[in-house]
Amino acid sequence: MPSLPNQINSTAAAGSQWVQTYAIQNDDGSVTDITNKTFEFVIRPHTTDTAQPAMVAVNSTAANAQGYITVTTATATLQVVLSPTTTGLLQRSANPYTLWMDPGLPDATALVVGTFFTSQIAAA
Repeated sequence: MPSLPNQINSTAAAGSQWVQTYAIQNDDGSVTDITNKTFEFVIRPHTTDTAQPAMVAVNSTAANAQGYITVTTATATLQVVLSPTTTGLLQRSANPYTLWMDPGLPDATALVVGTFFTSQIAAA
């Protein structure tokens, strides 16, 4: 894998579904073996927050009301989906997020970090 974590900021419209797909590759561009790996996407109020649960936490083991992560091992891709309710609760904000591989394990790896911006939009 390339140097980690990768820095990517993202923006969601409050009250809308947010979807982002990440591809996990080795330094040479080949597909990383993510067989038997678990993933978690968390948004927290600040980088030192360790409260449980996080403001937003979705994982690859089970969908919840906040969203889910779909893992495709053949292409080493992860699709993170946050529900409209989740982005709506974030209102207009800027919070740190991390996409973790094997969270809670000794080899936990922060794959992607950044700021998750939520913007308000006018009703249709």
